[in-house]
Amino acid sequence: MTFLYPITFFVIAYLLGSFPTAFLVTKKFTGKDIRKEESKNVGALNVMRTTGKPLLFILTAMVDIGKGALAVFLPQKLSFLNYNILWATSLAAFGVILGHCFSIYFKLKEGRFSGGKAQASLIGVLAVLNFQWLLLPWAGIAILFILTTQIFFFGQFIGNIFLPLIGFYLDKKYFLACLLMTLPIFVKQWPHFPSALYGERPKWYWKKKTINQS
Repeated sequence: MTFLYPITFFVIAYLLGSFPTAFLVTKKFTGKDIRKEESKNVGALNVMRTTGKPLLFILTAMVDIGKGALAVFLPQKLSFLNYNILWATSLAAFGVILGHCFSIYFKLKEGRFSGGKAQASLIGVLAVLNFQWLLLPWAGIAILFILTTQIFFFGQFIGNIFLPLIGFYLDKKYFLACLLMTLPIFVKQWPHFPSALYGERPKWYWKKKTINQS
């Protein structure tokens, strides 16, 4: 029966990830649907773009980071239940990212999945799994490409592409977790890659623009 624990942690993590922080914060303070504003992404940075309020950005980011951290902290903390902790942690990491990208909140509310790109939740996961050899290299690559291209999307996209490689070479036990987390993020990011590649995205896009970009 121990195989049920990893599945349970996956479900718990998915529900955690599904909590649409950016959507609810924006709705509460502006009455707007963040999915129709600015980049249309359900994420902390788009809260800043939509509301223009740094404190709401910080609030959203901290909650989403906390979701990711809690999702993988639970299977590690409850390992005395005698299950495969690595398998449980990997599934939990996948679950929280999947939930953020494809939230069941919107599925139940509107009949279709919706969500963000899970960057803040990913930070929380990587910080708990291995701050030094997962989070810092991933963040370093992302920041490098943001500074080089001046486009936040490229940092996120390239960081995600490199994440499984980072796991494989720097912390093999979490390679599966890194690979699984990459998949839903890639699905969410890929449709926006052509517009970024062809220079159709504004640079240093952190505040409200007069034109909308995805």
